[in-house]
Amino acid sequence: MLRRLRREIGRYRKAAPKLLTLGWRGWRSLARAQIALLRAQRDLRSRPTGEFVRDVAVHAPSSGATPDRRPEIRELAKALNRAATFGLFRPKCLVRSMGLRRMIDDAGIAGATVRVGVQVLRGRFIAHAWVEYDGEVMGDDPALVARYVPLSGLQVAEFE
Repeated sequence: MLRRLRREIGRYRKAAPKLLTLGWRGWRSLARAQIALLRAQRDLRSRPTGEFVRDVAVHAPSSGATPDRRPEIRELAKALNRAATFGLFRPKCLVRSMGLRRMIDDAGIAGATVRVGVQVLRGRFIAHAWVEYDGEVMGDDPALVARYVPLSGLQVAEFE
């Protein structure tokens, strides 16, 4: 417990100078990201598991994705990653992905999806969630995502 506390204090000590230079827009983005994470966590806890998956073949969104929105999505992802690292709680990948997609949707950008992939590691079945926009991984390490086999035909459902 004490070790974990020391690690958290060290993390904040390293990040404090950078966080203090964010400016008004950076802090506003950080607050929006924290709210998106809290809403995603609420959705995850309040809905039955079966409601989180939908059939892509039936409900696939039309990809109106345009490359010129990627820098904006990267900024949203940066804010969300900061909130996940330094915010009120440390969300798992599914909550982070749901939060990022919510922020992308709120920015009026269509075409982002939450994908889930699986792998077997040391005899254990593990899963990971990430956001894709026009076929590109957003807000996550593409090398990490490449280790997972995407569950084709399924996506995480959208919530209001």
